[in-house]
Amino acid sequence: MTQTELAERLGVTLKHVNRVVKGAASLSPEMALGLEKVFGVTAAFWMTREAHYQADKARISQREQFAGAVEWAKRFPLAEMRKRGRLARGLDGAELVESLVTFLGVAAPDQWRQQQVAYRKSQKFESDEYALSAWLREGELAAAEIDCQPYDEERFIEALQAVRALTCDEDPADWFPALQERCAAAGVAVVVVEAYKGVKANGATRWLSPEKALIQLSLRHAWIDIFWFSFFHEAGHVVLHRKKGIFVEVPPKDRSDDPQERQLEDEADRFASRTLIPPTFDRRLKSLAATDVPAFAKTIGVSPAIVVGRLMHDGLLPWNSRLGNQYRARLKHAA
Repeated sequence: MTQTELAERLGVTLKHVNRVVKGAASLSPEMALGLEKVFGVTAAFWMTREAHYQADKARISQREQFAGAVEWAKRFPLAEMRKRGRLARGLDGAELVESLVTFLGVAAPDQWRQQQVAYRKSQKFESDEYALSAWLREGELAAAEIDCQPYDEERFIEALQAVRALTCDEDPADWFPALQERCAAAGVAVVVVEAYKGVKANGATRWLSPEKALIQLSLRHAWIDIFWFSFFHEAGHVVLHRKKGIFVEVPPKDRSDDPQERQLEDEADRFASRTLIPPTFDRRLKSLAATDVPAFAKTIGVSPAIVVGRLMHDGLLPWNSRLGNQYRARLKHAA
């Protein structure tokens, strides 16, 4: 059938048929219905072919754009990401960029750049932003596997009191599943993701949906007292600063100079400190000797490591105190 005859049968111009044949014009649903009548092949067949054609055109165009973003991709911790199975080995060029944006959950590098604004405020950006982005994304993927109840603030605060008692348990194989379970029941997913090289964050908090919060910890320093303080610091953001953005916890010296940002971090610090060791024990804490730590910790219902960490933070005990450090332990990523 000639294009002229087809145009007559469809009731359209020859020019339009010619443009469709050459791919210069899209196949409309109306024309698909007309082709169904002319050839006896369903409109769905024609529309499916049109969709495949347009998708292939877009994919070819996208690959050309991705080929120009290879240098952007190379700034990510690619070797570590491959080792963790986040990226396939042997990818290069546009394929590497495509695999990377798929992992990051964005359509293109430009969308990734727009996301960075969300957590740049929380620190002076001592962390490598590419490595930090990969670490945060791993946390999101891990949290997606945790089934949570809708967030309930009252229930979460109750859970925190139960979690506080878990600090006395020395085996992470016992207390970490319990920590995840109690928090998930209140709408908060808790995950541990090993930090990439260049990531200086101890933890991070953000809302994945209006009903699900994420607390992500890194075990960057591995000390048990730092782990627990970081957890309760992030919990403070969940309770006090609900849905205000992404909070990335870094050492105080690396925190943002923005007064509002520092205030939010200071509030989370106070929340953690007061939850772990209530203010009513401040006077007793100041006169505490290292040898008194176990008995004092038992009295208030927390791990001796928590007490030692607080004493060291307040300058009441040297960081290199042998007597103090015997009550502290290091965590492994298996936690």
